[in-house]
Amino acid sequence: MKTNTLDIRHMDCMDGMKTLPSDSINLWITSPPYAKQRDYNGFEAGEYSDFLLPIMMEAKRTMKETGSLVVNIKEHCEDGARSLYVYKWVIDMVEKLGFTLVDEFIWNKTNPFPTGAKSRLKDGFERIYHFTKSKGHKFFPDEVLVKSESKWLDSEKRRKNKGSHDVNNGSGMGMSKRISSDMVRPSNVITGTSSNENIDHPAVFPSYLPDFFINLMTERGDSVGDMFSGSGTTAISALTSGRTFTGFELDEDYYKAACERIERETAQQTFL
Repeated sequence: MKTNTLDIRHMDCMDGMKTLPSDSINLWITSPPYAKQRDYNGFEAGEYSDFLLPIMMEAKRTMKETGSLVVNIKEHCEDGARSLYVYKWVIDMVEKLGFTLVDEFIWNKTNPFPTGAKSRLKDGFERIYHFTKSKGHKFFPDEVLVKSESKWLDSEKRRKNKGSHDVNNGSGMGMSKRISSDMVRPSNVITGTSSNENIDHPAVFPSYLPDFFINLMTERGDSVGDMFSGSGTTAISALTSGRTFTGFELDEDYYKAACERIERETAQQTFL
């Protein structure tokens, strides 16, 4: 499925990414398959980093110097213990591929699935890692401001002197520059529900996640990619916000469902 603003292909992501020019993608945002947690993969947890690193190396090659890579992933539990394969992969991303780990976001789910585990509580969050290949990556926090509910902010706004403010480490913060309205930068904890859309995919991305990162890390007209396109949520977020999209999906049924969903949900959209 290809238009002037959309390029989503039914193929293995490694094969597809190798056809892309270097320095062509502003933002890769994806949620890769978890080790042995879906019926469409069979690699063991110990093989996870070896499976994912070549794909991430292609992501790095195709990223612009000002670009970002955002990956949503959560390790599973096995035999009563939390697996370490995601942590090992993150270390390999930095030490073997040379990525910079800029931040770790927490996706706080307000509707976690019930658990049958005797020794653990419900799994109410997932991690989202932000990688770049340069310090000059695009970042637009003013595009994701939220209304403050902080009592601290209210008290600071009432202060007559909003000048230098000492903090515990001895540095100074210019409060008059930081407090200008009731809208403030959000934290790196993103709260919301898991998607409950019935679109024949076991792990549907809720749209507010790609919406958030696309607004935070790209500008209108920029290019967004998802190497594991799944149900097409990232594509829809990119197109409806005036970005272009490139993606790949290996599973034929998921690919067809994603194409139908993208066409349906962007039918009235005027692009770029």
